[in-house]
Amino acid sequence: MEQSLFSIFASIVTSIVLEAAPFLLLGSLLSAILAVYVGDGALAGLSRRSLSAQIAAGLFAGLLLPTCDCGVVPVTRRLLKKGVPPGAAIAFMLAAPVVNPVCLVATWVAFQGDWRMAVWRAGLVMVPAALTAWVLAGTKRVELLRQDAHADAGGCACCCGHEHGHDHEHGHKRPPLRRGLPEVLRLTGREFLEMALFLIAGALAAAAFKTFLPQSWLGLVTGSLWAAVPALMLLAVLISICSEADAFVAASLAMFPRPALLAFLALGPMLDLKLLPTFLSVFKRRPALVVIILPACAVFALCMSLGLTGVLQ
Repeated sequence: MEQSLFSIFASIVTSIVLEAAPFLLLGSLLSAILAVYVGDGALAGLSRRSLSAQIAAGLFAGLLLPTCDCGVVPVTRRLLKKGVPPGAAIAFMLAAPVVNPVCLVATWVAFQGDWRMAVWRAGLVMVPAALTAWVLAGTKRVELLRQDAHADAGGCACCCGHEHGHDHEHGHKRPPLRRGLPEVLRLTGREFLEMALFLIAGALAAAAFKTFLPQSWLGLVTGSLWAAVPALMLLAVLISICSEADAFVAASLAMFPRPALLAFLALGPMLDLKLLPTFLSVFKRRPALVVIILPACAVFALCMSLGLTGVLQ
């Protein structure tokens, strides 16, 4: 019996990792291409637009500038230092890891062609992102960013150890295609290996839930929406899976109600153990607390509303 349980556990872990790895690799490749070839001025002209236009542009910039959640904060800081308004930059920071083609397709595939999960996931990220951007839109850059951030002296690295370019005001110079290719491959490999560790950790956690947790205990969590939603929100924060791969972990937790699965999918890319220290080191205390607390509260309220009203079963 014990041997059978471990066989089930191993098969679940293997299945999750094999299904998610191609999307994680593709996301790592696109992130590396962005770091090497895309300049910093993509959103710089937004300061002359209305606040609603700034936020909308930030929300949908992820469609054109796919960025993983581990590297989006340094990219956002660089954009802010180059004059991108906070309304656009904050919306981009919170929404881009989900509102990008790789993440949306991965979610669609993970849930076996159920496009509603991809759409609901995007919506449940965009609403908190827009709300947070609106709250911080009037904050001046000197009140938003810490001046003593370690990256001010040179290259910046997020807490996961990735290099994401420089914050110097002379900007990022795009190399010729062939000259930049080795750097793209290097960053792709490095990011894939770094994030694969979190993917494996998430697969282990999901498999342990399904295999070893007594059904009576699991029923206490899965049987109550009030327990299931915060439980999966906490799990999303703790296991810190990359947004290109977390849908496969969520899909393996089918015993939880759909609103709880969406809470997992929405909160993880906006708030996890990789992002928490990055927020606190890049932003000053008040804006950091807004970025941490407001999306979590909004995701909880939205997912509970969907569940209690029966909109999403």
